[in-house]
Amino acid sequence: MTTTLDRTAPETTPTAAARAIVVVGIDGSAAADAALLFALHEAQLRSAVLRVVTSHDLAPLTYGYAGVCDLGSMEDAMQAAGRELVATAQETVRVAATSSPVLVETVVGQGRASTVLLEAAQGAALLVVGARGAGAFTRLMNGSTCTEVVHHAHVRVAVVPCPTHGSAHAS
Repeated sequence: MTTTLDRTAPETTPTAAARAIVVVGIDGSAAADAALLFALHEAQLRSAVLRVVTSHDLAPLTYGYAGVCDLGSMEDAMQAAGRELVATAQETVRVAATSSPVLVETVVGQGRASTVLLEAAQGAALLVVGARGAGAFTRLMNGSTCTEVVHHAHVRVAVVPCPTHGSAHAS
């Protein structure tokens, strides 16, 4: 699967390139919000750059409708939604990290979430994902980004349970 990354780093300085990187995947869910705060804390502890990653995948939305849908406008809308999501995450980090600010890099990718996350985490010190606590049947039918990342990452992975589910199931 092809993944196109649009990287922006509004707070990155030349010295940031030599720093460790903590990557976190976000999607607007409560589990992702918890993962973002966990990743922020880890980035602060490690004096690392925090790379906030989100993605969208048009394939499942357009399967069978490619000739009917205006894929260009769908792609534009999804890119805009991704940029809004990472901007909200940047503001959350700015507010939460007042005592110990971190450099933030954002990635808005196109493709399967697990593929985009794994690519963005190459060479990172840590990859953080949230677990929604979906049951086995949901994972079987829809797949689980968390499960794919845990099984295929070549970096350390932290799975943060969704705060609304108490203790999350292993994903």
